[in-house]
Amino acid sequence: MSTTDPTDFVPPEDDGFSRAHQVETRSVTSDVPPELADRFSLLRVLQTAERPSQAVVLRVRDLGSETPDVPLVLKWYHRMHAPGPEIGRALFEAGEVPPESAPHLERLLETGRADGHPYHLYRSHGETHLGDYQREHPGPMTFDQLEPVVAQLHAAVSFLHDEEIVHRDITPDNIMIQAHGDSPEITLIDLGAAVYRPDESTRYFDWRGKPLYLAPEAASRLQTVSPEADWWSVGMVAAQLALGRPLLDEREDKAVMEALATREPDVHRLEHRRVRMLCTGLLTRDPENRWGARQVRDWLDGGSPDTAPRGIAAGPGRTTADPGPEPDPITPFPFVGEQFTLREPLARALDHYHVAADRMLGDDDRRSELVRWLAQFAEGESETERRVLTGLRDALERPATPEVTIRLINWLGPRLEAGCWGMPLTVGGIRDLSRAVRRNDGAAVQLAEHLRSHPGILTALAHRPLGEGLDDVAARWQSLRTGWPHLVRELLAGPDLRRLPRVRHALRQTTAVDTLLLELAREPDRVEARLAHEAARFEGSLPRGTEVPWFSRLLQPVDDDALRRLRLVAAHRLTDLAARDADARYARHLQDEAERQLREDQDGAIAVLQRLDLPAALGWALLGATLVTFPYSFLIGLADVFSWASQDQVVVAWLWSLGLTPAVFAAELFTANWIRPPAYHPRHSLAGLVIERAERPASLVLSRRSRLFLGALLLLAVGALVVGTVMYVPWLWPAVSTGAVVVWSVQRCLAWSRNGRGRRDRPAAPGSRTVPPQRGTPVAPAPSTGDASGHRMTGAGR
Repeated sequence: MSTTDPTDFVPPEDDGFSRAHQVETRSVTSDVPPELADRFSLLRVLQTAERPSQAVVLRVRDLGSETPDVPLVLKWYHRMHAPGPEIGRALFEAGEVPPESAPHLERLLETGRADGHPYHLYRSHGETHLGDYQREHPGPMTFDQLEPVVAQLHAAVSFLHDEEIVHRDITPDNIMIQAHGDSPEITLIDLGAAVYRPDESTRYFDWRGKPLYLAPEAASRLQTVSPEADWWSVGMVAAQLALGRPLLDEREDKAVMEALATREPDVHRLEHRRVRMLCTGLLTRDPENRWGARQVRDWLDGGSPDTAPRGIAAGPGRTTADPGPEPDPITPFPFVGEQFTLREPLARALDHYHVAADRMLGDDDRRSELVRWLAQFAEGESETERRVLTGLRDALERPATPEVTIRLINWLGPRLEAGCWGMPLTVGGIRDLSRAVRRNDGAAVQLAEHLRSHPGILTALAHRPLGEGLDDVAARWQSLRTGWPHLVRELLAGPDLRRLPRVRHALRQTTAVDTLLLELAREPDRVEARLAHEAARFEGSLPRGTEVPWFSRLLQPVDDDALRRLRLVAAHRLTDLAARDADARYARHLQDEAERQLREDQDGAIAVLQRLDLPAALGWALLGATLVTFPYSFLIGLADVFSWASQDQVVVAWLWSLGLTPAVFAAELFTANWIRPPAYHPRHSLAGLVIERAERPASLVLSRRSRLFLGALLLLAVGALVVGTVMYVPWLWPAVSTGAVVVWSVQRCLAWSRNGRGRRDRPAAPGSRTVPPQRGTPVAPAPSTGDASGHRMTGAGR
């Protein structure tokens, strides 16, 4: 006879079967299940299961798939907290819908069990959810961006409700987004808390969701699940996207739930009329009057469905939220005329009324009263929170520094966005602070100076939402602020910047400079790209030929990232000075261009006039050569006719004359063409020389009688020399005359090439300096109406 072993009873207090949903039985909570380790390789842990109700979410690669490089998402649930089979069936059906009508739900590829716990294998829908997207793109969404997001959420939620499924956890963190230009594409994920066919009156003990996005009827201790609650969550998400921040000011769960229980969300903050209408319909407290799929569809089509009046009570037959057991009464703390029993409202007041907070924290009695008030919250907190509170109370035994004040506000309102004095110090907040300081806004300037004096505030704010990384920002900001004076000294050492007026004033380390450096430390890549774009656009707007060399050198790339960014900040500060320098360069460029055009016009006019006057100049050259060759030809002829010289001498003289006369004409014609008018005659011409020398005997004859006798003797001597030369060596005249003309022509051409060629007696340009001619440099005569011989000059001379 055989018997079975008796069944043991395990008491609930010993974590028996009655508390199985609270006992973690998965072998690992941040890795691939052992049964699936041979199939999947871990890429990244997306979520660690800190409690049994949480799923282990991993990004993996399926080694046995035909596309092993495609990342997938593996969700491993606790067996008591897994979605029902209906959820999997609905997700499978969503994956089979054609892409053009897809309901924007995550694609379920496979389900199974590993180590006794179910798992789901999903297609990966990217790395960015709406929460991350808003942190990367701070500020409100435009209506054109928001409308397609609402349309896609409507498709996803409507599909689930048609399948009789309530999501229960529609939050920005559960909406993946892939931005394709201005048309984002979203995917609703994480149906681990979803419920199939919830009964309207059913209350679930496993409380799920984030209070900030829960409907009032779903915020009770025994949670009510209904499709209308999903549409409330859609309205809260839409309002957050439209505002750029959550619609409710509260962040602490208790404060949020109290706000939902006592008042309706203020939708009047929403500026766009259509968005305000949508959120008014979705954020109606009465579920019976709340918008659903039909009204949202009508709104998307451009309609205006009716909305319930604000503040309407719950309809007949509806139950209000169960507030749960009453907490122990908290002794209120008075501040700025109000009585505070909750931590987060006091944190807001301390941050907003910072002057009153500093005065209160500087008073020993008031500070002791605050310490006693804080002691009421020690019970029920974790050991870590109690240690933090103890350290904070010890620090408040002395007058609080700004860093201690921030620590106090952090503890009172840990879910408040990072900020100081009521101004946010998030990514977008630092941008707004920098712009306000540049506008010389008084409150912004005071806050910036406060942060300069107490940089530890940024380090303390790193523990608050949207303040992640501010501790690193504080270190980078300090490094940039320290490096700025060294860069200024280096820039002022150069001659280009040192000569500019007010350059030291532009590079002074003011509050505006430090705030811009803070913005650069918070978003180095974006601010660097913006400053580089502004500098490049400024350089591109400068007219050609007016570039500012010292400004261009500031933009040259360097290997040191910090130095490169500081140089961009310096370029930003010096843009106005560079613009003035460019204007001065442009004025000089215009003057030089006018002078160049004037010279070109003069050169053109001179070239035309030279072509017109060249025949006249050649005529003067022929006249000069004739004046040289005619006398000795005439004298040789007289010697031949009157037999003043022997026939041999006469024949030699005629031969020399016939051979050398063409050389005289050729030399003078070449010289006239080389020098060209108007510089050739009379200053450099042979005719001008002869005419000038002929003036001297005439003037001597016409002078006083006392010089007449000496002139006569000189003429007799010259005549005797000429007669003697003709009688004995008549060939000497053509030889000497031709040699003198050729030598003088060579000298004239060489001298003109060295000193005068290219300066065709051009008048000085306006504003240019006249350079005096070097000694021995041939100088063209000033334009006149005639020369010494009375010849009328042509157009070039004039």
